[in-house]
Amino acid sequence: MHASVRRTVAATALGMAAFANPCSAQDELATARKLALNHCGVCHTFQAGEPVRQGPNLSGVLTRAAGTADGFAYSDGFRKALAGKHWDATLLDRWLTDPQSVAAGTVMLYRQDDPEKRGLLIRFLESLQ
Repeated sequence: MHASVRRTVAATALGMAAFANPCSAQDELATARKLALNHCGVCHTFQAGEPVRQGPNLSGVLTRAAGTADGFAYSDGFRKALAGKHWDATLLDRWLTDPQSVAAGTVMLYRQDDPEKRGLLIRFLESLQ
């Protein structure tokens, strides 16, 4: 079996296990929250009404158009590359993999090469809706 197929099957099995065992889903969300706070919390806030830091507040990020967080000044590269786009899990996955490939000239330096960790970060951001 090809490695990517094995990963997909394993991920599907893990996802199904989380639904079968609510504690697993809660544990996954707790792990995702911890990862987000440790990796993203230096530059971002997560709760509605919290001030922006070096990056925008991420509360509700998956329900808004890119570049529209209140009170944050986006780079020219970001505004040009993401004009008219809305955040979704696919775009966020690309962004977390390599922000510069999505929006050349953006200020964000963080990259996450591990697809499992990216998935956890996205899961946490989905929980903020």
